[in-house]
Amino acid sequence: LKYPFSVNPIVIKPYRYLMSFVGWRLAAVAIGSLLLFGSRVSCDICFQEGRSATASKDARAHSLLEISGDAAEDSLADMSDGLTLLQLGVKHSNNSAAQEYHLVAHHKTGTALAGMAGASMIAEIQTLSEQSLDVLIDAPWKTLGLAINPAMLHRTKPSCIAHFNRNPFEVLVSGYLFHRAGSEPRWLSCSFSSALNKSLKICPPDFKNGQMTVFCKESQMAYWDKLYSDGIAQVYMESREGVFADLLPDAKPEENFTEYLNRVDPDAGLVAQFIWAYNTTLAPMQFTNSYVQSSSQSCSLNVCYADLMDNCNATWHRILQTWQVEEPQRSAMFRGAVKTCPDAKDGAMGVEKHSTRSKMALAGIVSEREYKLVSRARKLDKVYMHERLATLEHELGCAVTGKYAEPSTADN
Repeated sequence: LKYPFSVNPIVIKPYRYLMSFVGWRLAAVAIGSLLLFGSRVSCDICFQEGRSATASKDARAHSLLEISGDAAEDSLADMSDGLTLLQLGVKHSNNSAAQEYHLVAHHKTGTALAGMAGASMIAEIQTLSEQSLDVLIDAPWKTLGLAINPAMLHRTKPSCIAHFNRNPFEVLVSGYLFHRAGSEPRWLSCSFSSALNKSLKICPPDFKNGQMTVFCKESQMAYWDKLYSDGIAQVYMESREGVFADLLPDAKPEENFTEYLNRVDPDAGLVAQFIWAYNTTLAPMQFTNSYVQSSSQSCSLNVCYADLMDNCNATWHRILQTWQVEEPQRSAMFRGAVKTCPDAKDGAMGVEKHSTRSKMALAGIVSEREYKLVSRARKLDKVYMHERLATLEHELGCAVTGKYAEPSTADN
C-alpha cells in the first residue's frame, strides 16, 4: 500500500524493517523482549474481533436505540463498523432503487458523533410510515474510515459520503490527551511486547463482493486492530532506532502506550502520537478528503469537525441537502442528526462522554492547555516532521478552533 503523504512517509509496516541490517537488530530486540517479558496483556484479548463476534452485531444494531447512557456509547463505539446499522426507507431525489449513506470519520475526527448521529437518524426514520427501501445509513470507521486507496472505499451500490475532516494539529493533541487517559483500554492496555508480536503478522484488508470488510485477508484478525497494533509497535521501534530516536525515550517492552505517554515529556508524547496516528488517522483522512473532492459523485462532501460543533444545524442541513434526500425523510434525518449538536439537551450528552476532556477528567489527567500543546506541535512539525501537519492543515482547510486556538482567537 502506498501512503498518501507526499513527503517521504515514515515506514510504518514494522515487518519492512526485516529487509535491512537494522531491521534484524530490531527484530532481535522484539523477540528478546517477548521471551523475557511476555505479553502482560494478551493481544488476542486486547485486539480480538473475531468473525463470530461480529455476526452478533446485526441483532445488537436493532436494539441499540433502546440502550441509554454509557452502555449505548460503548455499543456504538464497538458496533459502528460499516457492516450494518439498519436497513431503512429513504427516498432519494434521483429515484435510485438502492442507496447508501456513510458518515465517514477517523479516530479523533468524530467517530462517536458519527455513530450516534446515524443511530439517531435511524430512530427518526422509524417513526415514519413510508414504505421502506433497501437503504443503509452507517458510520464505518473500521472500514471506510481506514481507506487509503479507491478499492477500500468502493461500494457496489450507489453511495453518498459525508466525510469528517479535522485540523491535524487538533487530531494530534486530542489523540495525545485521549490516549494518556487510557480511554480505549481494549487496545491501549496492550503492552509494547504484545504489539511487537502482532506486528510480525502480515494483514492486508479482506474484501467480499468487491467491498472491504473489517477483517484481514484469510484471517480472523480485524484489520483496524492490526493497524492500531502496528502503530504501537512503530512507536517502540522508532524510540529505539529510528528518525525520532534522539527525541523519544526508549519504550519499555512491558509498558503500554498510555503508560509511555504519561512517562515522557509532552514533546516526546506528541511525536509518539504522531507516529501512531500517521496511518490510523492522518493518511486515511488525507486520502478520503482528496477522493471526495475529485469524486464524480455529486452527493458526497467533506465537512470540518469544528463546523459540527460551531455551526451544527447548518452543517447537518448541508449534508442532507448534498445527499439529496427527499421529504419527509430529510426532515426526519435532520431531527435525528441535530440531537448530537452541542446545544441539544439530551443527544449531545453521549458525544460529550466520549470527548477527550471528559475522559481526562475521569482518569484524573492534568495537562498543559490544549492551545499550548498545539503550539508545541507546530514547532515539532517544523523541526522534525517536514511540516507534514502544516501541509495537511492547508489541504483540508479546517482551522484550529475552540480550546485548541490561541486565547485571542479562541471560540470559548
